[in-house]
Amino acid sequence: DGFIPLAFLLENGDMQARAKKYIDAILARQQPDGWICPCKEEERAGYDTWAVLLITKVLMLYFDCSGDGRAADAALNALKNLSVHIKEHPLFNWGRHRWYEGLIAIRRLYELNGGDWLIDLAKELHRQGFDYEALISGPDWEPFRKPQHEWLWNAHVVNYAMALKANLLYSRFDPETNAGFSRAMLETLRRYHGMPTGHFTGDEILSGTSPVQGTELCGVVEAMYSAEINYAVSGDPFWMDYCEKLAFNALPAACTPDMWAHQYDQQTNQIGALRENTRIWSSNSTEAGRYGLEPNFGCCTANFGQGWPKFALSAFLRSANGVLSAIPVPSRLKLGIKGVDVEIELAARYPFGSRLVYTVKTAAPVEFELGIRIPGTAAGATVDGTQAEPGSIVKLTRRWSGVSVITAELKFEVRLTERPSGLFFAERG
Repeated sequence: DGFIPLAFLLENGDMQARAKKYIDAILARQQPDGWICPCKEEERAGYDTWAVLLITKVLMLYFDCSGDGRAADAALNALKNLSVHIKEHPLFNWGRHRWYEGLIAIRRLYELNGGDWLIDLAKELHRQGFDYEALISGPDWEPFRKPQHEWLWNAHVVNYAMALKANLLYSRFDPETNAGFSRAMLETLRRYHGMPTGHFTGDEILSGTSPVQGTELCGVVEAMYSAEINYAVSGDPFWMDYCEKLAFNALPAACTPDMWAHQYDQQTNQIGALRENTRIWSSNSTEAGRYGLEPNFGCCTANFGQGWPKFALSAFLRSANGVLSAIPVPSRLKLGIKGVDVEIELAARYPFGSRLVYTVKTAAPVEFELGIRIPGTAAGATVDGTQAEPGSIVKLTRRWSGVSVITAELKFEVRLTERPSGLFFAERG
């Protein structure tokens, strides 16, 4: 899920070949009826079909990066099989609590092929899936406002990080969905379990607001991905501000610079990455705060690699009338607009520097809109000398020709933000 976009972003032939090797192995083992999970036929009834939702998402990511139609065909066949399978064997465990992951492949395949059965499958997943809105909006949420000490499916931090995108994703299938709940859900989680990094605590399970409680690395990268999806669906700039806060604070804090070692859990106030003499975590081992290849459990080793590549994939996004610079990090985009080759390069030191320089090159004159998102955390901004509102998108619609340079200046202030128990933290941007 992270290796594939990394291989194609880097245009690294060796990495792309390795990605293809694994995709080929998965496709070769798909059964004629579409079943794609690695188990014997007699074991299917008890197999957690979260694996189907996850691998179809990965297959569509590979299709979009490589153009390999086999991946899309395999995902389509796997979902056809799933649509029949879950009628007799409903979702349970991980699949029930992560049902919305399947909506990513379903929506992409519907855009490519149509098919009312895909819409029906999305609605059936929603019907069988766990209802986070009902839990958080009702009286059953009361016990979950406090740190948890028992491993529960509906207290699992990564489930919540992933579920942040559930309502917004499903709103594309059912317009009656309360799309605003995605943001309300995050605000509730941060009220009772929030961290200065913007994330919420959970060493496996929700852990309160104490700065010595940690959060799982998987939860960080999944919350980033949810924010990226939510912004693409809703256009609400709140989600990119949130994504940036995680990317520039929570994610790098949990990894060594070469990314060969990471923590399972990170704390706000951590004085040492050591084996604890006594367990301070709710459900993790005394190894959870150490840096290693696979501390405590292997899920983060497999999963944290999606953080940076998917963040980079979201630096530039398609907009209705052109291109949007969604995250002002150093980046370069090459694409075709109305049959014309266009290159947009952003030179910046953001978030450490405040100057953004866009260079737009076109092979021939072409009209399109270049949108520049101004971070909502800025105290002020200008684009080519004109005042811009923090949290807005500055839209430059021009007939671009040759080489054009656009300069934006961001202003940031340092402020103290209050935390529970009379604590404060300093933040800039």
